[in-house]
Amino acid sequence: MALYVMLGNLKSEAFDMLDGIEERDRKLADIMESLGGKIVGLYYMIGRYDFVLIFDMPEKENLVKLLAILGKHGSVRTETLETIPADMFYRISKAI
Repeated sequence: MALYVMLGNLKSEAFDMLDGIEERDRKLADIMESLGGKIVGLYYMIGRYDFVLIFDMPEKENLVKLLAILGKHGSVRTETLETIPADMFYRISKAI
């Protein structure tokens, strides 16, 4: 499992289509699944970012495809972070 955290901001185009946001999120889930991924959690926020998306995407090539699809639509600005499982970090820290 390769978990990623995507922090994002909605551009003005997205706010113009706010009444369709639920449908858009379902479409995102469908796109993720077609690429072999799965949404673990999606939360809208108040503050620096408008949303956080936690998702599993086993193949890095499909992650790049997802990012290209999101970028092509141009209504969100994102920053995607790769996670490190805690047990892996613990194992590495003990070996140092």
